[in-house]
Amino acid sequence: MINAIKNFIIDKQGPQYIQSPALMYDKIYKQSTERTPIVFILSPGADPSSEVARLAEEMGFGANRFSDMALGQGAEKQAKENIERGAVRGHWVMLQNCHLLTKWLKTMGAIIENLQKPSKDFRLWLTTEPTNEFPLGILQKSLKVVTEPPDGLGANIRQIYTRLTPESLEESSRTEYKSCIYVLAFFHSTI
Repeated sequence: MINAIKNFIIDKQGPQYIQSPALMYDKIYKQSTERTPIVFILSPGADPSSEVARLAEEMGFGANRFSDMALGQGAEKQAKENIERGAVRGHWVMLQNCHLLTKWLKTMGAIIENLQKPSKDFRLWLTTEPTNEFPLGILQKSLKVVTEPPDGLGANIRQIYTRLTPESLEESSRTEYKSCIYVLAFFHSTI
């Protein structure tokens, strides 16, 4: 039934209505500010943490300027310290699994609201599974990104190619290089 509905939509309106665009993390970053948290609403199988870490590395926010922690019981104090330190020093802070500490998220909203002149470089990245308990105040002022794993072989290959820069495709002068990249992308997508 799902495939029949997809085929119907493709026939009547076009494939762009069923294919999720590949996430461009650098564009997400450009739309954000030091006062705008970036909230990833995750679907099963999606994990943006490695892509955010890669972007941090590319933008000069290496290991000493990028804090990544998974929230869980007892992590409230460390998360608060990371946010406050990151705002002052201009670091990136990524808090994963926010849905596990929904009671503390209201406190986090107050922490974000009370930040005095955060550095222009500061970014707060949050990940959560869909939940009704996520504070509306944070969602209203945040940049929301819904992540979905690619659906199908073509979408998987497209996602891999969006991570490649034109320079990386021209690294080798050998004629087989681009073909090998495609074969590896195809193999990775198939697996």
